Amino acid sequence: MAGSEKFSRSRTGCLPCRKKHNKCDEQQPVCAFCASRDLDCKYPLGVKWVRPKEPMPTRHKPRCKDTRRAEQNMLGRPSTLFTETCFESAEDKSAWEYYVSLVSSNVPAVDGPDNPYRQVSIPALSSPILLETIVCISTEHMLNFGLTSIDLAAKRQQRMLRTLGKNLLSIEARAACDSGTIVASNKHEREALLTAVVLQGIVVAQTADGVLEPHVKCASWLMQALGYFDEIPQNPIARMTVQRFGMVDVMLAISRQRRPYAPQRFILYQPDQSRWDTTEPSFHKMTGCPQPLMCFLVRIAHLACDVSDGLETQPDKGVLNEAFQLDTELRAWGSGYRGIPPARCERTPLDILTECFYWTAHLLLARRVFRDQTCSPRVQHLAHLCFGLMDHLSTGCGPDSSLPQPFYIAAREAVSPEDRMWVRQKHESMTAYYREQQRNSAMELIEQIWETTDRLRELGNDSGWPRGTELSIVDSYVQALDRGACFFIF
Repeated sequence: MAGSEKFSRSRTGCLPCRKKHNKCDEQQPVCAFCASRDLDCKYPLGVKWVRPKEPMPTRHKPRCKDTRRAEQNMLGRPSTLFTETCFESAEDKSAWEYYVSLVSSNVPAVDGPDNPYRQVSIPALSSPILLETIVCISTEHMLNFGLTSIDLAAKRQQRMLRTLGKNLLSIEARAACDSGTIVASNKHEREALLTAVVLQGIVVAQTADGVLEPHVKCASWLMQALGYFDEIPQNPIARMTVQRFGMVDVMLAISRQRRPYAPQRFILYQPDQSRWDTTEPSFHKMTGCPQPLMCFLVRIAHLACDVSDGLETQPDKGVLNEAFQLDTELRAWGSGYRGIPPARCERTPLDILTECFYWTAHLLLARRVFRDQTCSPRVQHLAHLCFGLMDHLSTGCGPDSSLPQPFYIAAREAVSPEDRMWVRQKHESMTAYYREQQRNSAMELIEQIWETTDRLRELGNDSGWPRGTELSIVDSYVQALDRGACFFIF
């Protein structure tokens, strides 16, 4: 019977088998599993994606199956009443609708009727800066699927940036009069501006040459002005904005090997604030990473900078003692994680993604704080734990949209040809589906790291350098690459 067919485990099986966590026999053009069930057997693309010359239909599907019902739940009345607004053109209105029905469902790790990324489209109807941001996000998404033109995308991005600039200039002028504070009468307006600035990360991820750093710095200033480093906003959209800023700030800091912009007192970075995961919008569902685990990542980012700055040589700082304490706390928090690839249907994709973040935290602690080398048994064990879990997140399952940061961090540690081939294939599969162009920049950096590591290791074997010196040189070189990089993906 078809259900009793036995195939060897594969990381390169067809998409239907990977989605169903089935062991594919990799027969082409149609594997036995798909043939026995009359499925459309397709394999991941074997070449790096480039922009299509002709329009291509999107492979995305809204994760909320009944989008119309979700919109009505969100609005409290038929959505058509809310689309009658002052759009500049019918194309802008179509872009807004495309965002509501499609793009917004793919931004959080888990979609649902209370998805704040969809909810933000409603106040956008009366806020030019939010509306232009949403239209720009939607247009960039459409561009990556060949559904619009480069000229239109550029025009909308310029329009959005002009509006952002005008609003920021207005804030600077008022702040000069109000000693850097924002008066209550302008708070909603400033919240909209903060949301627009934070959402720029979605635009940047979809472009080949976008830079996120200025937006995060600007958002940090607005967060301070609004007092959101010290209090939890009650408005769901404002909470979503603060959550996204916090996660992007940490992920960008890890990517650049520097400290986060947010102060360590930031209420989102306090481990006792677990309510972020239990109230809507849930931080865990929005990012794929539980809030307490994100707090560990913040501490790791700061400790890594302390070690890099040489503070471990000063006994009074106790950096390594703090690192050992953090390692103990992290293991206690994740005591239920065994690093064993999940059995079929026993765990949800969100659970698997969470464990990916957990072992990535251990990997960062080992590499950047304890300074283990890539070839060390501990680092290789942690990398393989990550790879095994990631292999069970089929492309397009939903939470895998939040996988890039753990994936590209772990991918750096791939040493064997088999691991590196799997990394390339996983990258190609995710990029072909999500089409975020900065993923290619991340993969190009990884290829550069692999090449440099291999070359210096070979040189070190023949140069008479002290054992391990060439690997320290690689880490310094990689740190310089990270701090000079412009791309970002989350």
